Amino acid sequence: MEPTDFLKTAKLLKTHAQEPHLRTSISRSYYGAFLYFREHLRALGLEKTKKPSLDAHAFVIQCLGFSQVTEGSKASKYLHDLQQVREDADYHLDKKFSQNDAEDTFVKARKVINDYQKNITAEKEKQLIENATGFAKRKSWI
Repeated sequence: MEPTDFLKTAKLLKTHAQEPHLRTSISRSYYGAFLYFREHLRALGLEKTKKPSLDAHAFVIQCLGFSQVTEGSKASKYLHDLQQVREDADYHLDKKFSQNDAEDTFVKARKVINDYQKNITAEKEKQLIENATGFAKRKSWI
């Protein structure tokens, strides 16, 4: 399965007006983007090896953010924002969500992946991995 397959599920669910579908669409949009970056970093040789399930989301978001590469920093910000909406949808049952919320989350999840793929170069990505690896070592994540 590809991480972006979750975006296909999010796309289907966001067309329904029922709140459980909308909340699940929001969640799947975030996970599609998050897992894309987790697996991409892993493919480039950067993986959280110490207590891999602890702080897994922070690992990806912060490594991208502290990479000092514009594309990584932008991806980090998008993922952080998407994570907040996902947590609201998953845990805050008193908050209401609309089809616009699900659509917005879906669009942002696709955008963060597409923008990264479109704008990252091999040279920038090499720098991103070097900087992110140094950061991850300082955090004792690897």
